[in-house]
Amino acid sequence: MKLIKDKKFLQNIAHYIDLTNTLGGGVSQPQLRIDKLKKELVLRVTLPGIDLSQCQVLLDKNQLTLMALHQSELNPAMQIPLFQHQVTLPPFVDFGQITVVHEDHELQVRVPYLPQGPRLLEIEQR
Repeated sequence: MKLIKDKKFLQNIAHYIDLTNTLGGGVSQPQLRIDKLKKELVLRVTLPGIDLSQCQVLLDKNQLTLMALHQSELNPAMQIPLFQHQVTLPPFVDFGQITVVHEDHELQVRVPYLPQGPRLLEIEQR
């Protein structure tokens, strides 16, 4: 038995199978891309077939969790996870300035870095 060793072929056929599955009524997997820019970190999640109302982004200390949940029509209390991805953020980000935008079936999480360099600290007199 021969195994297919051509990586390009495998990538193309995997994409085609995923596309065919989606067109046939299946679910396409979200794709996460992380861009490390000079002043910020940008997480981009492609969400084909997922509505904004199904998305949640949670921040707990330095753990960022991206998820989408499907709510059952028969039992509104039951939620089925469509995907979940956790990212550990570095300690030098400005946690108070994180923004989340949903546009064209893409969820963008912008995580700005803290200003680099020395910082002058005030001295309190007591």
